[in-house]
Amino acid sequence: MAMKLTTQSKKIADAITIGLVLVSISSFILSYHTLVVMAMDHGMPIWLAWLWPLSMDLFMMIGCLTVIRFKMLKQSTLYPWVVVVITTLASIGFNIASVYNTGDPLTMCMYGVPPLTVFIALELLLLIIKIEQAAIKKPRRRTPRKPVVKQTE
Repeated sequence: MAMKLTTQSKKIADAITIGLVLVSISSFILSYHTLVVMAMDHGMPIWLAWLWPLSMDLFMMIGCLTVIRFKMLKQSTLYPWVVVVITTLASIGFNIASVYNTGDPLTMCMYGVPPLTVFIALELLLLIIKIEQAAIKKPRRRTPRKPVVKQTE
């Protein structure tokens, strides 16, 4: 059953979308920093260390946007989802590995959260898109009315 989008529900969906984008950006920055530091700690020159996180985190963000775009176009999202899942797992793993030597489970969980929140934000955005697409009614075909003929006496 399709429901009609009200102005209020559209504003709420827009606010949620903005919030999810901000969460994704902040999570990207946190993960990016962790991975740059990890790269430098493991001998990568600083001028290259800033590139390494992009191969995962930026690729994950691009995969997320591709899933959203394909979903909006009603295309198969299988391949972009594979990209998102693999890069998310890699990012979580490397973020946790960067603090593994602390032995503190809380610290390890804390460092694993940013890539996970990007993944969850993607899921929430897809739910919003799905609901909005269902709410948009397809125009119905109107059958032309027959002209009313007045009878004259």
